[in-house]
Amino acid sequence: MTDDPAVIRGRASALLGAGRALRAASTAERAVWLAQAAADLRRSARQAVQELSDATGLSVPMVDWATRTTLDTIDERSLLDLATKACPRREQALAPISMLAVVLAGNVFTASARSIFVALLLGAPVLVKASSKELAFPAMTKDALRAASPALGTAMDTVTFRGGDVDCEAALVERAEAVSVYGSDDTVAAMASRVGPDSLIAHGHGVSVAYCGASAQSESQRSETIAGLSLDICAYDQRGCLSPQLVFVETSAKQSAEDFAFQLAEQGLAPMDRTLPRGPVPTSVGAEQAQWRGVAEVEGTLIRGRSYGIAVRSAESIRWSPGYRNVTVVPVRTIDEAFDAMTPMGASLKCVGADPASISEVRARLGESLALSAYSCPIGSMQTPALDAPADGFPIWHGLLSPQEAAPRRR
Repeated sequence: MTDDPAVIRGRASALLGAGRALRAASTAERAVWLAQAAADLRRSARQAVQELSDATGLSVPMVDWATRTTLDTIDERSLLDLATKACPRREQALAPISMLAVVLAGNVFTASARSIFVALLLGAPVLVKASSKELAFPAMTKDALRAASPALGTAMDTVTFRGGDVDCEAALVERAEAVSVYGSDDTVAAMASRVGPDSLIAHGHGVSVAYCGASAQSESQRSETIAGLSLDICAYDQRGCLSPQLVFVETSAKQSAEDFAFQLAEQGLAPMDRTLPRGPVPTSVGAEQAQWRGVAEVEGTLIRGRSYGIAVRSAESIRWSPGYRNVTVVPVRTIDEAFDAMTPMGASLKCVGADPASISEVRARLGESLALSAYSCPIGSMQTPALDAPADGFPIWHGLLSPQEAAPRRR
């Protein structure tokens, strides 16, 4: 624990100074350094996989999968492409903010990667408030950045303190030009009270869903749909905001929601427990899981496995699960019914996974919706967003750039 406002202020001051050296390098140079840091971090994570497993509560295979799939998205090409999108030459010149403060949650340990790497790419130093539940990955990230370039290593630092520490929170944000907050709505609200609305980049409570149209259940597509959906559910033990909690299944005379649920269990979630086993379930979550499954069994259909539970319930009686591979299959007759159920989720809906035949229609519906800001991606990739994937309805670089003031003319 840092737990010392003076230390936090000192690190913030050092980062502000380091930002000048970071911005003195070109975007191309920063992209090369960051690509190297990502590769080094991947190797370090592989060597420390047991330490990360112990820290996160995820199984060793899951930790290895998570670090590999996250860091493999960060290479020189993807970094340069993102920089071009964020700063197109034809538009007004943009300058990076002086410093970004990031407040991390502890549920998805790789979530810090995109926040840190994108900010550094654009020239903004980063002060990270790490979760007390998971300190290892941010520390390994700093080591990898330092090894790739001194300019990177000095432009990112970490602090840790107990949530609700008023003095430490004030020290964290007082010199940051933007504050990116991951966590519960209460965490976001607490930080919002300390910074102006224009400075807050909120990543609060979120849920995600999947949509499987009739074609996704055809013989030719069923295996691919089940495999992709199972990965989306099991990744990070369904603890993140991109984890599907609900699967809307278009039913037909040939395929019922119960049929689909049994196939998902037998062909997807059961085999996944061997390749990406679930980590231990915390006692508090175990109690929530027992309650959720009990109600599902009484009110509808429940399929139990050693490490999963599938409820089949109508859209009118949805109950959110505690995660940890407990998912609801919701029968719908049309995509309209699915979106009628999604709309009340509002800004809490982060992502909609869809089968290949349905994704164009899903994207069109999301684009037309005034209530939903979620983005859509193919089933099987919900938990592995591209480096430039949007977040909470905004580009990933939202809040990191500001219009550059024109230099005064010489007389």
